[in-house]
Parts: sequence; structure tokens; C-alpha cells
Amino acid sequence: MQLPLNLPLSKTVLADGSLEMTAGEGRFVFLRPRPGTLLVTISGQDSGQFGTAALDEIRMEITRQGTLELLIDASEAVLVTTEVSQEWTRFFSLNRPQLRRVSVLTGSRLIHLTVAIAQHLSQTGNLIQIYSDRALFDAAGAGR
Repeated sequence: MQLPLNLPLSKTVLADGSLEMTAGEGRFVFLRPRPGTLLVTISGQDSGQFGTAALDEIRMEITRQGTLELLIDASEAVLVTTEVSQEWTRFFSLNRPQLRRVSVLTGSRLIHLTVAIAQHLSQTGNLIQIYSDRALFDAAGAGR
């Protein structure tokens, strides 16, 4: 199901200092657990209703930090369209030099497969590590 792309995008700074973006049935939360690290928690559906906003947040953090370790908790994500996946793949390819590591926690086979395809097509070698076990993901750097 494709969501309309004209859904309102809401940005809120939460009590812990993280930034929450919501649109339609999707949600992104951006948290800086330590300098040079960005934890992105994704839940719900991303059918393109965020436009470039989520990737723009990551780009701004790269600009601030120079290089970035990116931790993506997609364990509650349920749908990512092909177009959105292609944008993430392009982002990883273009920003490879500024990314020290990308760790992705998946919660479903569909999301795991989507990330694995992006990993392959981005031609970034071992930059992206995919986890299905939260303990291993946390050990890789989430440290909430």
C-alpha cells in the first residue's frame, strides 16, 4: 500500500534530547548517544512520506561530526518501498567515506532482505552490518 506523499511531517524534540519525526504510519527518532554516533530508530511504514527529511538529518550530523557511526534500529519497521530503499542505497554509496560503520537491527525477514539488497547494491563492502539479535546490535555500539 502506497501512502500519499503529501502527509504532514511533524518534528518534535523529546525529553531526552532526541528528535522525533512522524508522518502517516511512520516514525523516525534520532539520538546522539555519544559524539560521532547517531542512533536512528525507525518504526512503522516508510512509503516516501518523509521525502528526504530522514536522510537530511543524517547528512547534517555528518556535516557536524565529519565522520559518523550510524546505528539503525529498524526492528519495528514494517514496510519500506523500493523507491525509499533505493534512496538509502544511494545515500550509503555517496557517503561511504564519511561513515565509519553502519549497524542495522532488523525485526522481520522483509526488512532484513531490504537492507541486505541495499548493502549489496551500495557496493560499500563490509560497511553495513545487519543484526537480527538485539543483544548483538547493542554490543556493536547502541549502548542505550
